[in-house]
Amino acid sequence: MALSLRFALTTPGRAVIALEADDLRVAMQATDATDALGDLARAVVSLLEGAERASVVIEDSPGVHEWSFEFAGEMVNLRINSWADRQSGSADMVMSQERTVALACPLAALARELVLVLDVLWVGHGPEGWARLSPRNLYPVTERRRLRQLLAVEARRTAERIRS
Repeated sequence: MALSLRFALTTPGRAVIALEADDLRVAMQATDATDALGDLARAVVSLLEGAERASVVIEDSPGVHEWSFEFAGEMVNLRINSWADRQSGSADMVMSQERTVALACPLAALARELVLVLDVLWVGHGPEGWARLSPRNLYPVTERRRLRQLLAVEARRTAERIRS
């Protein structure tokens, strides 16, 4: 399965997130009312550390997107529910639900894509550019480091399994 995750800071306080997998393509905007990139990184870290489930709410004022991850063996089932006219703090999001997409992908592939996104953003914007375009949320340095560590451990375990 070909998986691609993109995150682009567009204007101060706004970003575009795009996910592609095989014939699925979904894109959404995010405001800095939530820490979309940091929250996604923390969710993937928790899955790599053994959590069975994680979820992230991404504000796209006035809408909201909820990414739900469920770990299943080497794969993670990802479901994205999007509502056009609700914020996460308001009542009954189900009544205005507009779109749901779902896919299953290897957890390691998702983690690698997220590290690539983090690396590209850091190289492309640097600390000053990040602070200007994402004034309310810090760049997720700790999460990036932890993802890299967990991926290195997983790569070593895979190599050892192949040798034995």
